[in-house]
Amino acid sequence: MPFTSWYMVYGAVVLLFATGSSIAHVMTVRRERGQDPFKPLFGLTPLLAMWTLIPAYLFLQPTILESQLVPFVLYVGLINAHTVGQIIVAHIVKSEFPSLNVLMAPLAFGVIDSLGPHLGLWPSVLGDGVYQVALVFMSLGIAVGVYGSFVYSAITTICDYLDIWCLFIKHPFVEEIHCMNGNGPIQKKRN
Repeated sequence: MPFTSWYMVYGAVVLLFATGSSIAHVMTVRRERGQDPFKPLFGLTPLLAMWTLIPAYLFLQPTILESQLVPFVLYVGLINAHTVGQIIVAHIVKSEFPSLNVLMAPLAFGVIDSLGPHLGLWPSVLGDGVYQVALVFMSLGIAVGVYGSFVYSAITTICDYLDIWCLFIKHPFVEEIHCMNGNGPIQKKRN
């Protein structure tokens, strides 16, 4: 195999080892605390769903695999980034673990639409050509919008709560006192 293929195999082995050891660690800690060790495994549902839908879609739509892989990979990366962002925010605010990601809906639709003709059960709404490509680009656009909105909302909410400015320059507060003599406002800094 070429070096790049070996590097991908190495990355897959490391990823599987890290994931497996993390699962084992969480289960051990939960057992020590007297909690159900299998409940956190349900948190892997979005990951398993995503990595089931991605190969299924690429198998059912070889056109995307052969000619539109870059926008599809960007779309999948945004799904992953949104899931990780939801997990981090849920962890910080101590809320329920997110089990759904709205960005997987177009991918699920694409798999279901493509699976019908493959099994001979129903005709495809999108077909195999240009409409599948349109689905990928539409999904990418939706993902950019949803993830961008999520990032902006998270940053502004945190900045408002901490009274810091992250996306803007925070100018010092200046109180204006209007004079009655008509010479204009007098500015007085307050710290």
